[in-house]
Amino acid sequence: MNAQENLELGVKTSRNATLALAFLAFLKGAVGIYSGSTVLFADAVHTGLDIFASLAVWIGLKISLKSSKHFPYGYYKAENIIALFVSLLILLSGVELLREGFTGSNTTSHIEFQGLALATAVFSVLTIYGLSVYKRNVGTKINSQSLIADAVHSYTDVFSSMIVVVAVLGSMLGVSKLDSLGTIVISLLIFKMGIESARDAVLTLMDAWLDEDESERIKKDILNIPGLIELEDLKLRKSGLVVFGEVTVEVEGETDLKRVELLSEEIKTVVKKEVENLEHIVVNVKPVQRINFRLALPVFDNNGFQAKLSEHLGKAPYFLFVEIKEGKVGDYQIIENRSFNSEKKGGMKAVDLIIQEKANVLAVRNVGEGPYYMLRDNFIKILQIPDGVNTAREVIDRFQNLKEITVPAK
Repeated sequence: MNAQENLELGVKTSRNATLALAFLAFLKGAVGIYSGSTVLFADAVHTGLDIFASLAVWIGLKISLKSSKHFPYGYYKAENIIALFVSLLILLSGVELLREGFTGSNTTSHIEFQGLALATAVFSVLTIYGLSVYKRNVGTKINSQSLIADAVHSYTDVFSSMIVVVAVLGSMLGVSKLDSLGTIVISLLIFKMGIESARDAVLTLMDAWLDEDESERIKKDILNIPGLIELEDLKLRKSGLVVFGEVTVEVEGETDLKRVELLSEEIKTVVKKEVENLEHIVVNVKPVQRINFRLALPVFDNNGFQAKLSEHLGKAPYFLFVEIKEGKVGDYQIIENRSFNSEKKGGMKAVDLIIQEKANVLAVRNVGEGPYYMLRDNFIKILQIPDGVNTAREVIDRFQNLKEITVPAK
């Protein structure tokens, strides 16, 4: 399904869940009043408040289908504004129920029609659990984090409904104060839910991003993209159901528009892998002068810096990788080129090895058209080894003076 169909399915699911909760809240409220069970009535209020949470998800999914020139970033934050007002109502209701619970704990209560109250409480547990599974399955299918979160919220409500079952059973066994104690426990759960909902709404409206672990994973993945010198900044912010972002990276020297576009697409792919509801991300590319290099050299043997240079990129039996940091030569590594005997696309396979080893500069006699553009697209600088230079040591000594290859060999 496309994004439009996913949103429509999400809207339908939230609507169905809202209607089911409305019916359940009415049923528990009516039975609670009829039987005199304050804990069942408190749970009805709790379920009634859950309607607003489900309704907020429905509104968020619904308005995400709209667009307007006056709101270039969409209507997404309307959900957070609604959630903030709902949170205040939840807190007020929680305080009132808590007061009633403490008042009732000083008196002895008796539940009439205990069988009806118990049946209603058990029916509530089963219904809310079913709604949780329903919302979770659809939310997973359409990648809706808000629907999945609402499903988790419903799952926690299963336990509050089980408190009602215990309270009614306690009344049937003659432990009447369990009814008031159950009301107090549910009131505290309602109060906790209100605080958490208000906190999330306020933080989202203030463009906060609290998942540091996710940010670190994204940064690590971005830095693994070939061609990047540094990740200068990563900013993410939620707006209702979706996420907007901005990334600033450094690359070496001036780069053409096509290469910048390719790099931007790679960065967007990395971020989308972690943030499924990514709506838009801006990639800023800053050209800078590189001072640290990982040099790749095609060589005939594994004799370190004395290794003889290979005349052809794809036919080199080995590659020497040398770390050059701020002009100083550091560690080196020699890796076998397992595809040097390949009859087809040997050069391309050699470039794959160079990319895999995270080299950012290659020194070579000449390079064919296919490998050239593959190296360029991965931001790997190509330097030309001059005539008369035969060993890796000589290339390293002349590294700063080597000329760049700007066109492929024909």
